Amino acid sequence: IVHHREMLPQFTRDVIYRLRSKHLAVGITIFTLGLFKKVVLADGISVYANPVFNAAEAGVVLTFFEGWGGSLAYAFQLYFDFSGYSDMAIGLARMFGILLPLNFNSPYKATNISDFWRQWHITLSRLIRDYLWNPVSLLLTRYAINKKYSNFGIFILTIVIPIFFSFFWIGLWHGAGWNFVLFGLVHGSYIVIYNVWTRIKYSTRGLMLIRSKSISHVIGWLITFVSVVFSWVLFRAESIEGAVNILSSMVGLHGIHLSPALIGYLGALEPWLLTHGVVIQEMFRFGSMVNLLILIFTMFFISIVFPNTQQIMYRYRPALETYKGEVKRLQRRWLEWRPTMFWLIFISLLFIVSISRISRESEFLYFNF
Repeated sequence: IVHHREMLPQFTRDVIYRLRSKHLAVGITIFTLGLFKKVVLADGISVYANPVFNAAEAGVVLTFFEGWGGSLAYAFQLYFDFSGYSDMAIGLARMFGILLPLNFNSPYKATNISDFWRQWHITLSRLIRDYLWNPVSLLLTRYAINKKYSNFGIFILTIVIPIFFSFFWIGLWHGAGWNFVLFGLVHGSYIVIYNVWTRIKYSTRGLMLIRSKSISHVIGWLITFVSVVFSWVLFRAESIEGAVNILSSMVGLHGIHLSPALIGYLGALEPWLLTHGVVIQEMFRFGSMVNLLILIFTMFFISIVFPNTQQIMYRYRPALETYKGEVKRLQRRWLEWRPTMFWLIFISLLFIVSISRISRESEFLYFNF
């Protein structure tokens, strides 16, 4: 989602109508990274996400591991699909010297839900902020001041109502279904809860239980990531019933299942488990659970530990930044892309692997949005 003020000035420059080796090299690299994300990572894990959600829609009672396995698989499928799509668009434009706005900045590294929306689908977030949030919040702020509302009333009028209004439309942006509306309202609730928490945690000494910043960041990241994964179930499910089926399995309402292969290895624990609601049944019936776990941990490592495309290409300003300084430069500068033989071979290998994986038609998940 681009704005005329950042695009039209670029089109007035003669330089963008000429192919230059630097722009081609940078653009092809970014495009290849995006292509790899899409056809290798996103499409690779989709074979585990899609069957779980299809089974949920068909009324199949899912196990705890199936609910979490399918939801985590979809969380990474959506991220690598959409961020890969964005990288490919940025790369294609950069081949001609055109800079598009940054759309992703490692959102799964966010330690709170507010940062998540500053790093996920950034161009949509700023569109909603500029054309919905800001006007509504300003209007209600003036109204609250004129009416001399209390602090609580001002908070409701200037924060809570604009948040729910904005996220309601974010939900409808993706589709005219109740699942999308609920997705938006759930994230609106997340943002409101976060705003309440940030307002009271420093003023109430008893709430500051964790003094270590590193520990609090880990806890904040975990809460944010798990909350987002739960919300993706509403986003992906085709019906409310299907979403409830998966969410129920994720919170253990369908019981805990253990594989028959474990029978005989549990010793005295086995009869106790059977008398306390544990069911002997395959934990994951939609493929190899071992392969799924390997894929999930691999994609988790890539999205949480690895630098993102913008950091790798930092030297060449790959995209326009909505928030100044939002892309943090790597401390290990040797990880940054340069026009060297090593990077030529590495990117060429990624491109060859990506092309070899295009064996069937596979549209982008965000194609309909």
